Amino acid sequence: MKHLVLLGSFLLFGCGISVPNDASASHAADNKLKKLDLDWQYSLYAPVASTPVVSGNQLLVAAENGNLYSFDLTTRAFGWLYHTEAGIASTPTVADGKIYFLSRDGFFYALEQTTGKRLWRFATGGEGRFGAVGGYGLPAEMGPVPDPWDFYLSSPIVHNGKVYFGSTDKNLYALDVATGAVAWSFTADEAIHSSPVISNGKIFFGTWGTKLYALNAETGAELWQRQGGTDPQYFAMQGITAAPVVDNNNVYVGARDGFVYAWRQSDGVQLWKYDAAYSWVLASAAVDEKNVYIATSDTGLFLALDKKTGVEKYRADTRVWTYTNPLLVQNRYAFVGTMTGELYGFDKNTGKKLWYYQTPESRADINDIVDGKTGKLRNEKLFAPEMQTQAGVELVKALGAFVASPIWVNDQLIAVTATGDILLFDTNKKRAD
Repeated sequence: MKHLVLLGSFLLFGCGISVPNDASASHAADNKLKKLDLDWQYSLYAPVASTPVVSGNQLLVAAENGNLYSFDLTTRAFGWLYHTEAGIASTPTVADGKIYFLSRDGFFYALEQTTGKRLWRFATGGEGRFGAVGGYGLPAEMGPVPDPWDFYLSSPIVHNGKVYFGSTDKNLYALDVATGAVAWSFTADEAIHSSPVISNGKIFFGTWGTKLYALNAETGAELWQRQGGTDPQYFAMQGITAAPVVDNNNVYVGARDGFVYAWRQSDGVQLWKYDAAYSWVLASAAVDEKNVYIATSDTGLFLALDKKTGVEKYRADTRVWTYTNPLLVQNRYAFVGTMTGELYGFDKNTGKKLWYYQTPESRADINDIVDGKTGKLRNEKLFAPEMQTQAGVELVKALGAFVASPIWVNDQLIAVTATGDILLFDTNKKRAD
C-alpha cells in the first residue's frame, strides 16, 4: 500500500537539498539555502492550525473556516474545496486515493482525493478545546474554561486497512478505511488531541491528562501507560498535545508539564527526561540517528538533545513561543516557525542560523506586542488584568504566527500562517509567469 506516512502532525519527505560531503559542498548548500525565496503566496482569509500536506502534485490545506482546499502544486491553480460545519484543526492524511481528517463539527471524514467527494463520515462524541473547571485560576462558577493554547485536533494515521485518530470524547478510534466502521475503540483518561504513531505493532498517543499510552495496534488492547506531571489547581502545566515520535526502539514526546520524555517502546521504561525549565513543549519532536530536536514555548528555544541520554547538545534562541514541529531536511537543515511570524532555518548539526523569514504582519506589529529590542512578546500587554487570555493569544496570531508546521517538497519550503497565508519558498530561480 502506497501512502504518505504521517508521524504525528508532520510529514517526512525523502527529497530536498543534497547532503554535503565536504566543506566546499557544505558552503554550496548553504548558499543554496540563502536563495530560498518567496515564490508564491495565496490567502485563504481564514485561520489555519493544520499542517499542509502534499501528495503528488496536490497541495491540501485545511482551515478553521471548515474548508479543506486542494491546489495543483505545479500550476498553483485552485482545484476544489470541501466544506465541513466547523473548523478543521486536524492535519489530513492521504492514503490510496483517499483523504482522511477530523473536524470540530464532530465528524471524521474520508474524501476522494481527486474530486473531494465525500466517501463516508464517522460521528465522534464531539470535538472541541480542552476545558477544566477552575482552569487558569478562573472562578469555578464560570464552568469549564477552554484552554486558549489548545490549537489542534488529533491527526489520523493509516496502517493495515485501518485509520487511527484520537478524539475530544477521550476515545482512540480504529476505523475501517473503506467503510468507516469501528474496528475498535479505546477510552483513555482525558481528551486526545495528540496524534497517534505506530511502531512495532504498537500505537502510541498522549492525552490531556499527561498520559502516554501504548496499545496493540490490531486489537486496541492496552500494553502500558505512563504518567507525566499534572496540575490539578490551574490545569495549565499538564497535557501531552504533541504527537509522539519513534525510532526502532524508543518513543519520544514533550509535554506541557515542562519536560521531554524518552520511554522504551517494549515496556514503557523511562530512559530519561529533559527539564525544559517549566516551559511547555507543544511541538512534536524530530529525530535522527543521534539526536532529538524539539522547540519550547516560554523559553523560546530550539534544542538538540542526545537520544541516548537526553543531555542537551545545543540550543538556538527563537526568542518566543515556538509550537511548530522541527522539520529536518535531508541531513543538514532544521526549520521551525514561531508565534511571532518568523521562520528559521538552522544547521541541525550546530544550531547555527542559516536562513530567516519574517511575515509582513510581524514586521509591522501594529498592536505593539513585540519588544523591538529583545524580540520577545510583551506579556504585560497581552495578559494585563483587563485582557482576556484568549484575546491576547489572538493578537499574537495576528502577527502571521506559525501554528501549522512547515513542510519541504522538491527543494521548496511550504508554510501556512495562522492568518491563512500559504507561503511557498523555492531554492531555484523564480518561475517566469
